[in-house]
Amino acid sequence: MRRKIITLGTSHGDPTYCRFNSATLILSGNKSYLIDAGAPVNALIIRHGAALSALQAVFITHMHDDHVGGLPGLIKSLAKYPVNGQHTEIFMPSRAAIEGLLGWVEVQHRTWKPELLDFKVTQPGYVFADNSVKITALPTRHLEDEATLENSFGYCFDFVDGFRLVYTGDLKNDFSDFPQIVFDEPCDICICESTHIDLERDIKALSRCSIGKIIFNHVADRWHGKGEDELLKLCRALPYECAVAHDGDEFYFDTVRDFAKKNAKKQMCRPVTDVG
Repeated sequence: MRRKIITLGTSHGDPTYCRFNSATLILSGNKSYLIDAGAPVNALIIRHGAALSALQAVFITHMHDDHVGGLPGLIKSLAKYPVNGQHTEIFMPSRAAIEGLLGWVEVQHRTWKPELLDFKVTQPGYVFADNSVKITALPTRHLEDEATLENSFGYCFDFVDGFRLVYTGDLKNDFSDFPQIVFDEPCDICICESTHIDLERDIKALSRCSIGKIIFNHVADRWHGKGEDELLKLCRALPYECAVAHDGDEFYFDTVRDFAKKNAKKQMCRPVTDVG
């Protein structure tokens, strides 16, 4: 089965001259799954020619605007031109987050048929499964120091053929909440944030993980442009493949431990002074 990851938006807390906010689309057969919905996620999905009606579920890692700000627009696109049998489950970290989202969408005069969308509060552990994949929510400590005390999550995707993808979500700076499952069990692809952790410090810990390929996402300013070479230089210490994600990159993966980045549509980040 042909599957792929599209890193729609790959920036940190703010959009930059070459990166939009966080959004990663995972496609498996005729189904797709979205992790985070930073703006302008609906436009980016449409630009890539991915069918919105195929979107089975949306998983919001935490309630920072760069991860959720595009969700009202995505709901508009899902609701505006539905097809028969279309259904999307939207997982958010708290009931208050769902209530706030629905209130904002309501004042924009957006409605939809009840069977089109379901809104669910994410709980640690198994959250979603269909005939392609089982998805588990992995708690992180990213918001631990904020007054809201709201939950934050990474996600583990276990596909029916045994292929495993782990998405770390945003982490605490001390690296203490990096998903333990990546240390304990083999992981084919790990999509790891690269803004809040200290990669110079944490590269040794990452080298102990049983990973087929790591894709650095949520890319800090320091790793933009020429800084990307410095990040890749750090990654030489890793005993597995490494890539730095850019907006619009496509990573194909077919079977367990059989994946490659092919035909990538890469928008390379360059220093602003180099942009002609």
